[in-house]
Amino acid sequence: MKKKKKIKLHPALLFLFLTLGIMIISSIGSILNLEASYYVVNETTGELTSQVVNINNLFNRTGLQYLISSMLKNFLEFAPLGNLIVGLLGVGVAYKSGFLNSLFRMISEKVPRKFLTFLVVFLGIIFSMFYEVGYVILIPLAAILFMNLGRHPSAGICAAFSGITFGYGANFIVNRLDSMLVLYTNKAASILDTAYSANLYGNLIFTLVSTILLAYVGMIVTERFIIPKLGKYSFDEEEPSQVKEVSKKEKKGVVIALIASFVAFLLLGYCLIKGLPFSGLLLDLSQSHYVDMLFGEGSYFYQGSVTIFSFMLIFSSLIYGLRVKTISDNRDLVEGMNYYLKDVSSLLVLIFFASQFCLIFRETNIGLFIVASLSELLNSMKLSGLLLVIVTFLIVAISTFFVPMASTKWAMLSPVIVPMFMQSSMTPQFAEVVFRAADSSMKGLTPLFSYFVILIGFLHIYNKRKNDVITITDAMGLMIPYTIAFTILWIVIILAFYIIGIPIGIGTGVML
Repeated sequence: MKKKKKIKLHPALLFLFLTLGIMIISSIGSILNLEASYYVVNETTGELTSQVVNINNLFNRTGLQYLISSMLKNFLEFAPLGNLIVGLLGVGVAYKSGFLNSLFRMISEKVPRKFLTFLVVFLGIIFSMFYEVGYVILIPLAAILFMNLGRHPSAGICAAFSGITFGYGANFIVNRLDSMLVLYTNKAASILDTAYSANLYGNLIFTLVSTILLAYVGMIVTERFIIPKLGKYSFDEEEPSQVKEVSKKEKKGVVIALIASFVAFLLLGYCLIKGLPFSGLLLDLSQSHYVDMLFGEGSYFYQGSVTIFSFMLIFSSLIYGLRVKTISDNRDLVEGMNYYLKDVSSLLVLIFFASQFCLIFRETNIGLFIVASLSELLNSMKLSGLLLVIVTFLIVAISTFFVPMASTKWAMLSPVIVPMFMQSSMTPQFAEVVFRAADSSMKGLTPLFSYFVILIGFLHIYNKRKNDVITITDAMGLMIPYTIAFTILWIVIILAFYIIGIPIGIGTGVML
């Protein structure tokens, strides 16, 4: 008897059905009058005020009108769309000119494969401070690197994505996340102690240690679980592999391109320095802290980071291409920009339906209702000590699945979590540590995270089983090993700092 072929539902259609499902759930929640409350700190008085969250019914006349009228707006304003197109302009030129292939083959001759996997995860963690740059530039670069190693490019995609998402709470550099956490932490700490002031470097030791350990664990997961699961990759003739050697001409082209890139980065660095003649061009000089000047909403560097890094790639590749004659005229340059965009058509369909799902879910307030309910639950438990740390971690992790944005969650949860930690003689900045670790442990597993669709899209590009599709569950299945490993590691690191009592940052420890 012939075995019936299993039909997989395309992720674009699943996003559509999930959108309709969310609208129906919002109707049920509205009929039941479900509501939850959370606390916010009044900036004028410093007192707690209660905010009520009601589920917004979208499965009615008004909701359907909103869905139909906002579809185009949701699509066009969905963050991954524009960033992806701009990012792939640079990646396309770098790949088509041969610059990346030559560079990566030169590196692979000297560096062990496992270390390169470690480096991909590590760079993912570092680039998480630029957020969009990692998703639309580092991920395709990681895929090309793995191809040049003769490995499945999807393994590189998974390694980079895991570093950016599951390592979001770690870094070597104080960045936008630290600034946001400190803002709400100080407001929450003022409930019990108006004199307490958290500093931007209060988590620095914790994040430094976490960065190295997370990159190492990410490398182990990729090597032992992801690469064997993906199996052998069938290379097309035009795709790079380990077979071809780098010629002397190509090596010289790479060296010249890297020197030119170094000079360009020096100029970029000058634009990020404050106080020198004609410097600070890309900073938001209206801010008082340098972190906010560089990573704040008004920072020209942060707003244009994808464009800057993409054009840096184009510049480097142009230098290389002119040297080795892979770019002979302007048509070659434009064709390079078009190269990866040819594969984006199916991804655009995905983004269209994913944008409706994410933004409709946000409009229903279901995510905020869940976070507010969990906040109420935590507040009612009256926990302390180690049990408070573990339960807080779990509650933040569950909240992240429904509300991936860290700032929204910490604004809602900090007025409960921070005072509870302080009453247990733990510092507000240790509460930050628990929050940032728990937030990172779940971020890469939820389809409600806007950049999850980028993971599905890139996996689809390198899927050689053309009669098969990469589904949402396929992508989640590849992320589950990272989720388990990173969650366990985050908890171990937190417990190690808690039990040993070593400082978590400059001038800050676990206990008050």
